[in-house]
Amino acid sequence: MSDSSPATFFTFTSEDARALNAVRIGGRGAVLAGIVFLGTIAYTFGFLFSRGLSTEMLNEPARLMPWVHAHTVAFVGLWWIYTLHFLCLLPAPRGLSMIVGEERATIRMATIAGIAGAVVGMIAAQVNAATAPPLAAASAAMPQALLPNVWLESELAGGLGLQLRLLSDLLMAVWLATTGLTLVRTPRWQALGAVQLAVSALVVVVYVGKPFDWLDLEPTLGFVLALVYLGIGVKLLRAR
Repeated sequence: MSDSSPATFFTFTSEDARALNAVRIGGRGAVLAGIVFLGTIAYTFGFLFSRGLSTEMLNEPARLMPWVHAHTVAFVGLWWIYTLHFLCLLPAPRGLSMIVGEERATIRMATIAGIAGAVVGMIAAQVNAATAPPLAAASAAMPQALLPNVWLESELAGGLGLQLRLLSDLLMAVWLATTGLTLVRTPRWQALGAVQLAVSALVVVVYVGKPFDWLDLEPTLGFVLALVYLGIGVKLLRAR
């Protein structure tokens, strides 16, 4: 009589297939989001800055509006690239939820926050893309006496876009922090979880300080988030 153990068979269900598909799509989306976000940063500080844009101009409508009027397509292109990175990121929260436990209420909340953050970020980008060209054209056509009204409208539109971007970052921080708390206790995912928690703390610092001009870390935050999205994507694509 043989002493060998009987073979063990595993059943791969349709639910498992859906989960694996969500992880793979989420991983690809996160990698693309990170690459496109890095492209947004390079486009801003490389292409646009080489054509005369500066960080100081972004807070001075009297200088920004003439520049936007002369470079309308390039400026609007920035916000469409920014929108694209959020579009790529949309499947990432659900993909990551498959790793940390999608059935848990806190993870479902975090997934919704991550998707909502991407949607709000796209809205923020489109606010700037939609309002900048007509305001810039008006600043070039208006009499000098009426220009302060155009500049005020530009500040209002820019302020709305900023607040929406900050809200988007805050929602992303909720997603990253909530999933990060689970990942730091998950074998082979601890490093990514720790990074997500650190980045979430950075988001809160930027969120609190940006409206008061205490710390202008928004460009740094964008670079860090792009790297985190890349890290999440790579880990999801390597997950088994």
